[in-house]
Amino acid sequence: MRETVLRGAASLLERKGFQTFTCSGTHACFDLVARRGSELFLVKALENVDAFSGEQARDMAKIASMFGSRALLLGEATKEGKMLDGVLYERHAIPTVTVRTLGGIVEGEFPEARKFKVLAFAIDSGKLAGARRKKKLKMGALAEASGISRVTLSRYERGETGASEENLEKLEGVLGTGLRKPIDPFQAPATGAPVDEETAFSFLGFTCVKAESAPFEIAARHKRRLFAGEEADRRTMKKRAEIYANISGMLDSLPCFLLAESKANQINGIPVLRVGELKRIREERELLKLLQERSE
Repeated sequence: MRETVLRGAASLLERKGFQTFTCSGTHACFDLVARRGSELFLVKALENVDAFSGEQARDMAKIASMFGSRALLLGEATKEGKMLDGVLYERHAIPTVTVRTLGGIVEGEFPEARKFKVLAFAIDSGKLAGARRKKKLKMGALAEASGISRVTLSRYERGETGASEENLEKLEGVLGTGLRKPIDPFQAPATGAPVDEETAFSFLGFTCVKAESAPFEIAARHKRRLFAGEEADRRTMKKRAEIYANISGMLDSLPCFLLAESKANQINGIPVLRVGELKRIREERELLKLLQERSE
């Protein structure tokens, strides 16, 4: 069950020296925040990772980028069956693993295989080419000895594709050396300019993102980071206030509520900022001073 995955992840991370907080019952794009020194993780836990939506993935990626954190989806199964330990999956471009695999990742032991449609192992292309030259084998000779086509071997050496376990074992046997390469789940190619979405804080020079599936609607960064929850019923805002109080330090950010109207200047210790007040503010430092005063 999802709660089992979430508890297992929190327990493991705490044993590894992380401070954690579980945002339980929010149905958000992340359920767990974990920090150890400069390492910061946003974690979503599901029993079946195929239930993870594209909207959740987009919000999770934007928030992770804003706060300099790593986004990770944890689960036990896909629609095809039980997930394998030591294997990297992916859902909507978010790295996806089991709790046990997470334990290795936080210790720098990355998966050696990935599974999208099929299971494939990463090959150290430089090591493969070097081992072939050391054995004085031309591509055709290696193809004949391993039973793998020259086209496929060329793709391996150019780092264009992973190999099946069978092919990898054939090559390691012929060349007499290990060729497996750990896969860094967080080493993703650049995807263009960072996201900057127009929000109520943009006019003060903040870079902002908006989220529909997070415990807050806005995350912003300039000289300081902040995040803001917008209008909700009072019960939801009280619950959010507890979450904000626990994760603000871990995210190194100032929390607040941005409301059209409010008689109170804070909700359970979290500053309330009225929309009209924000529009009259002219500098970031004025905003930060006001939030600091209302949090005391």
